[in-house]
Amino acid sequence: MAETQREKDKRILVEMLVIVEDRLYRVVVELSHAAPQSKLKFRNEYAQFFPGPWEEIKTRFDQSRQIVQGDDLDWQYVEGIGLTGKMLEWKKRFLDQVVEEGGTTRFLKVANSLLGSLSTVIPPLEAVREYKEHVEAAMTYPNRRP
Repeated sequence: MAETQREKDKRILVEMLVIVEDRLYRVVVELSHAAPQSKLKFRNEYAQFFPGPWEEIKTRFDQSRQIVQGDDLDWQYVEGIGLTGKMLEWKKRFLDQVVEEGGTTRFLKVANSLLGSLSTVIPPLEAVREYKEHVEAAMTYPNRRP
């Protein structure tokens, strides 16, 4: 039996949330253990805060996936933000490519786009989005003062 478009969209959104959760955790762990000469790492004064409330963030990801898989999601809104059909498939392929390349800052930008859009309709993702922003705020960047 053919998968309906809604079921396909649900599956893709859940996959994207799993990817973002996994990669965000890896970023936090990598930055926490980065060598002092590394270009990307947590600033010394902020390193103590990570991984921080990761278990709470993991719970928020779980809750978000349950909302996507359920029947209460406002799909009209989700369609309006371009997270259904061909647009969703395109965004998923882009996310996959970014993760495959392994770049941290590009991944965080793509994650910001997804989490920013979805957090409006999936409330638990707001906490995830804010955590991700704190990760970014705690990072050092090349060519910037620490």
